[in-house]
Amino acid sequence: MLPRRTRQPAKPKKLALSPTKISTYIACPVMYRYTYIERIGRFYYRPKSYHSFGASLHRTLEDFHKRGGAEAQSPEELVNTLHSVWTSAGYASAEESEERMGEAAQYLQQYHTEYAIAGVKTLLTEKQLKCDMGEFDLIGRLDRLDEHPDGHLEVVDYKSGRLSVAEEEVHDDLAMGIYAYLTRCTYPGRGVTATIYCLRTGNKATVEFTDEDISEIEDGVRVVAEKIAPIDIETDIEPVWLPYVCPECDYLRICARRMRWDVEKLIRETRGLG
Repeated sequence: MLPRRTRQPAKPKKLALSPTKISTYIACPVMYRYTYIERIGRFYYRPKSYHSFGASLHRTLEDFHKRGGAEAQSPEELVNTLHSVWTSAGYASAEESEERMGEAAQYLQQYHTEYAIAGVKTLLTEKQLKCDMGEFDLIGRLDRLDEHPDGHLEVVDYKSGRLSVAEEEVHDDLAMGIYAYLTRCTYPGRGVTATIYCLRTGNKATVEFTDEDISEIEDGVRVVAEKIAPIDIETDIEPVWLPYVCPECDYLRICARRMRWDVEKLIRETRGLG
């Protein structure tokens, strides 16, 4: 009779942090715990039209670039792709969904005309990059990464709701900083710029991330990671009313029950209505 093998305890899974996880923790540690530790989001998430709108545009542009961009696809074909991937979750009615699809089609036609820059090559779209940070992995999904004739790389991030953007906003954006850091890790020795592209208007802003910027981004991520790492299922985090987070949070009713909040009163106070 062969000796029975003893099952080895499972190796703890390495912490993986993304811009979304980090920004969720910064916004509200309780939200982070519910979403990434307890993983109860699927029971409380409410579809939102702006999520569906942005996701539909991103899927369309991913397909557009994978098929060769404007040289391989006409504006009409680009819009046809939008129709095929469109999701209507979260819209109040079929009419609202149809109206928003028409707006998205206009944005894409403008994008088709304006996006191309001579000599610039798109290296990847909707691609996850990963960097081993020792105690944790840092990951991020890039909308687009372009290579310029001088060899520098440009991270392009699409925004479907914004009308305009300034250079300082790009420089201070958490996600853009992490994308720039991941790009430098993946392509060492290359210069990196980052661009936020407002799909509604075609407005965009670009900044270069220097070695000093990259170092500051790493330090900042490590500081937040040290705070996130100890959080587990046993961690008790008391909810705090956050005026710019709680009213739209999917977990509001959980925290309200626990803390016995008068939500309507708190919202009125938040809006200055007394």
